[in-house]
Amino acid sequence: MDQEVNLYLKWLGIEQKPQYKIKVIQRHRSSLMVEDADNEILLKADKEIMNEEEFINWTNIALYSGKTFSKIYSDAKFKDFVDETKIRKTFYGENPKTIQEIFDHVNRCQYYYLSRTKIEFEAKDEDFMKIRAFCLQKLKELYRKNNNYTIFEIDNELWTLKKILRRFIWHDRIHGKAVARILKKQKQLGMINEYNDPFYFTRATTSYNSE
Repeated sequence: MDQEVNLYLKWLGIEQKPQYKIKVIQRHRSSLMVEDADNEILLKADKEIMNEEEFINWTNIALYSGKTFSKIYSDAKFKDFVDETKIRKTFYGENPKTIQEIFDHVNRCQYYYLSRTKIEFEAKDEDFMKIRAFCLQKLKELYRKNNNYTIFEIDNELWTLKKILRRFIWHDRIHGKAVARILKKQKQLGMINEYNDPFYFTRATTSYNSE
């Protein structure tokens, strides 16, 4: 967990490591595999109101996260290489096993997250970052109307505006890590010499300032 915090701060460009403690703040029994999704879980923090500064910070990180994920995908050369270790079933179907499948899954989920608000919109087949910007704009409009007061219940799932923003970032990260692992495997197999990991997942992380 400490390593994940360090990676997240490094990705954000935060050089001064803040003081923190890791503790359990909530327990929940879920019917889903939590490594796949936390759709059924609504954290207490997800229900808290957001001031303007906090909302802008969340949306900026979600935008930056999208750009980072798009970068690691676009820089990859062998997007259709199959990682057989990723072949398994999930609650939403087959687990993505190639970089292309991972990207397509994350791209589709952008509209899925927006749909949790029950607002009407047209899901257009557009560039990844255009979809991200569209979704964030719609969430901004919701924030202007209701802040984070509304709890959306849909398909036996509970969502708030804050949870959706958090999930954009979390989803980019878990699948960005999957892409980075495939790239690392491709290098080990001699398919590529180097690769770009803008999330820093596969770089040395023995200390916070390590490269």
